[in-house]
Amino acid sequence: MGKPQPDSYDGIVTNWKDVTIAAPGADCIPVLFADPVKKACGAAHSGWRGTLLGVAMATVNAMVTEYGCNLKDILVVLGPAVGPCCFTLSQESAQEFYNLDPKCVRRFESSTPNVDIRRATRILLETGGILPHNIQDDSFTFCTACHPDKFYSHVRDGPNFGTQMGFISIRD
Repeated sequence: MGKPQPDSYDGIVTNWKDVTIAAPGADCIPVLFADPVKKACGAAHSGWRGTLLGVAMATVNAMVTEYGCNLKDILVVLGPAVGPCCFTLSQESAQEFYNLDPKCVRRFESSTPNVDIRRATRILLETGGILPHNIQDDSFTFCTACHPDKFYSHVRDGPNFGTQMGFISIRD
């Protein structure tokens, strides 16, 4: 926040008080970040491509660079997302998740393996230095595609889907 807006982005960080930032998701993970010590926060939209490109750690790194945050102080919440029960990719795309950790892929031998983007995001955050106990990913264990009564889902609903939002702000 406070800099020229890029042409495209999937993450945003701020240390402005009483400004709410948000990340959308309708199968992709809205990821929220907070540093209670430096009073900074961030939000990122992490789809499967963004997960592989490192959007979560790019957001963390922006907090470190822009606001002097320390990795050990950053708290992360992974919002609702499509589960590996419903999310499939091509063998080629799933290979990248498999290379990250074989547990991120189910039915790897299939032409369309099931992929766990939540697990991959957590692995990338921990590998990047976020403390495991500072990552909350157990609040939204429901698959967005499996629960039409609770969540929107592009996987389930096709092009006429709605969007969940994760919001975060800094208060005095």
